[in-house]
Amino acid sequence: MASLLQVFDGRSRLTLAEISRQADLPRSSTHRILQRLVELGWVEREGYQYSLGIRMFELGSQVVRRDRIHRASLPFMHALHRSTGLTVHLSTLVASDVLHLERTGDWPEKGDSWCLGARQPAVHSAAGRALLAQLAETDWPTLAFAPPATVYGIHTLRDLRRDLERVRDRGGVAVDFQGCGTGITVVAAPVGPSGSNVRTALSLCGPVDALPTQEAGEAVRMAAMDIWYAASGMPRRSRGTGGGLSRPLRRSDRTPVPSHE
Repeated sequence: MASLLQVFDGRSRLTLAEISRQADLPRSSTHRILQRLVELGWVEREGYQYSLGIRMFELGSQVVRRDRIHRASLPFMHALHRSTGLTVHLSTLVASDVLHLERTGDWPEKGDSWCLGARQPAVHSAAGRALLAQLAETDWPTLAFAPPATVYGIHTLRDLRRDLERVRDRGGVAVDFQGCGTGITVVAAPVGPSGSNVRTALSLCGPVDALPTQEAGEAVRMAAMDIWYAASGMPRRSRGTGGGLSRPLRRSDRTPVPSHE
């Protein structure tokens, strides 16, 4: 069952033959197990195709809801989205990737790597580099340097180390300028102070011509700290839920954005 469910990672719909081949199981065994998974609601069938079922969503939601950082983040994420007009992600470090636990906003509309529950390589994401920057290099997971999506991405360990120095110089704020996708800029900050052992980051994602990195970086850093204090139950001088920019930013704005070098 685990082998079959793992096949759906990154895939929406598959046929019996595709599942059998990917799981390396006999077709008859695959069909029998799928039938049981359909009965449990873990898998859904439509015609000749199978997809993950609503029961899997329910179980996954229970895992996320019990996380104190996730629970505390929701009002701050919504406030940050309203004040900036940008998409907000809450992501966590899982092995060499970041996994998106929550998303507020609908841009970019295309690209599976930006969806809720999707993964991105840590070295190729602002959230990943914000988290790596607060870890000692000996505590890093084994990182993969797959070819980046654009020429602006991280190519080597040397590139990563140089970028992480810039992250530390910014007080923990990471900036990805079109490295994860053409026309996309992301700023991110860790949720929690250095040494807190929290592997969760908050990020703002927007069009490259509509995201002033310095102002957005400060907004996401303050909101990340607000989430940390709220999750920890520690007192913090009230300043409203979530940092923000002086006005919402839209795609029509034309604000110059510096590169992350």
